[in-house]
Amino acid sequence: MLKAQLVKKSVSNPAIIYMLSRYGTYIIQFVNSMFIAVYLGPYYLGIWGFINLIIGYIGQINFGISQSVNVLVSVNKQDEAYSKKIINNGMSLMLILSLLIAVFFGFIYFYRIEMGEKYEFTQFILPVILLTMISHITSYLSGFFRIYGHILSIAVYQSIYPILVLLVIPFFRGIELVWAMLIVNIFSFLLALVYFILKSPVKLGIQFEWDTVKFIQKKGWHLFVYGASFYLIILTTNAFISGNYEVEEFGYYTFSYSLANVVLLLLNSISFLVFPKMLNRFASSTNVEVQQLLSSVRAAFISLSHLLIHSVILLYPVFIYFFSQYESTVEVFRLTALTVVLYTNSFGYQGYLMAKGEEKKIALVAFSALIMNIVLCYIMINFFNVPFSMVILATMLTYFFYVHVSAKLGRKKLELKDDFINTLKDVFPIRMMLPFAVSIILIFLEANNWLFVIPIILFAGLNFKDLRTVKDIVIRLIKNPNFVNI
Repeated sequence: MLKAQLVKKSVSNPAIIYMLSRYGTYIIQFVNSMFIAVYLGPYYLGIWGFINLIIGYIGQINFGISQSVNVLVSVNKQDEAYSKKIINNGMSLMLILSLLIAVFFGFIYFYRIEMGEKYEFTQFILPVILLTMISHITSYLSGFFRIYGHILSIAVYQSIYPILVLLVIPFFRGIELVWAMLIVNIFSFLLALVYFILKSPVKLGIQFEWDTVKFIQKKGWHLFVYGASFYLIILTTNAFISGNYEVEEFGYYTFSYSLANVVLLLLNSISFLVFPKMLNRFASSTNVEVQQLLSSVRAAFISLSHLLIHSVILLYPVFIYFFSQYESTVEVFRLTALTVVLYTNSFGYQGYLMAKGEEKKIALVAFSALIMNIVLCYIMINFFNVPFSMVILATMLTYFFYVHVSAKLGRKKLELKDDFINTLKDVFPIRMMLPFAVSIILIFLEANNWLFVIPIILFAGLNFKDLRTVKDIVIRLIKNPNFVNI
C-alpha cells in the first residue's frame, strides 16, 4: 500500500518528473556522445571540441547580468513589482550585450582575422555568432522559470537539443555532422526562446532605468568575475590542450571530458532546481539553520556524486571495449572524472556567500583559482612536457584550492572554526579523501582494471550513513512536491 502511494505521488510530482526527464536526457546525451565520437572520429571531434570551447568563452561574456538578476529576484521574489523591474532592466542589458557580441565577431569575420586556423574555425564564425546571441537571451529567461518553479518548462528546454541531435546523427558524418549539430543547436535555442517569451511567469518588457541598471551591473560585475573566472578554469585547460597537442589528442580529451560531465548531469539537475530556493533560505535564516541546511544537502549531494564517479571509473574500460578507436582514453577519462567530481565538494557554500552579499570575496577566490590554473598548466606543459592526459592534474589542484578557500570563507561567515584542518574535514573528510587518493594511486600505477573496485568498497563502507540519507531524501521528495523549495 505504501509503495503504491509513493508511485502515485511520484507520477504527479513535478520535481520527480523533472528529474526523470533529466535522467532520460542523460541517457540520450550519453548515446549521442558515443555516436558523435564514432561518426566524427578523433580529428573532427577535436574540431567540434574547439567550436564548443569558443562558444563557452563567448558564453561567459555576460558581465554577470544573468547571475545578478537571478540572485536579486531569488532573494526578493515576494516583491513582484521590484522583481519585474529588475528582470526587464536586465533584459535591456542582455539585448545590448548580444548586439556587442555580434559586432565584435562580425568584425573578425569580415576582416578575415584568423582565429583557430588549425581547427578550421573561420568557416563557423557566423553560425557561432547567431547561436551565442540567442543562447544568451534564452539562458537569461530560463532563470526565471527556475525561480518561479516552472520545472517542467525547464525540462523541455534542456531536452530539446539532445533529442534533435539524436534524430540527425544517423544521417551525417565528419564535417557535415559538425554543421548539422550547429544548426540543430541554433534551432533548439530559437524554439526555447519563443516558448519562454510566450509562457514567461513575469510580464516581459524592456526598461532602462539608469539607477536600476547601474545597481544590477554593480552587483553583477563581481558575479561576472566569479562566474567567468570559475568557468574559464576548465576552458583554459581545454585551450592549453587544444593549442599544444595534436587535433586528435584534443579529440580524445574532448571525448573523456564530455562523458565525465554527462555522468553528473542528473545530480546537476537537482542542484539547478534547488539553487534559487537555497539562496532565499540562506538570506533569511539564522546561522544555526543555515548550518543544518548545508549539512543535510551537502552530505547527500557530495556522497552520491563521488559514488557515481568511482563506479563509472571502474566500468569505463568495459564500455570503451566497444569503441576501439578511443581505447587510449582510459587514463585521461579517469583523471578527468576525478577532477570534475572534486568541484562538487564546494556545493552550498558559493550560494550562501552570494545570498549574504559576499560576491566580491568569491569573485577574488575564483579569479585567483583561474590564475593558478593558467600557471600550473603552463608549467606542466612547458617545463615538465607532460602528455595531454596529465594536464588535467593542474585543474584538479586548482579545484582543491577553490573548494577549500570557498568553504573557509563560508565557515568564517557562519562563525565556525575556519582553520585549515577543520575546513578540510568539512569539504574533504578522510572518508572521501581516502577512496579518492586510492583511485589516483591506482591510475599512476597503471593497475589492473578490477582493482578499481577497491575505492568503491572503501567509499561505500566509509560513507554508508550519508548514502542512507540519499534514500530518505528521495522518499521525502516523492511525498512532498514542495521539497525542492527546501
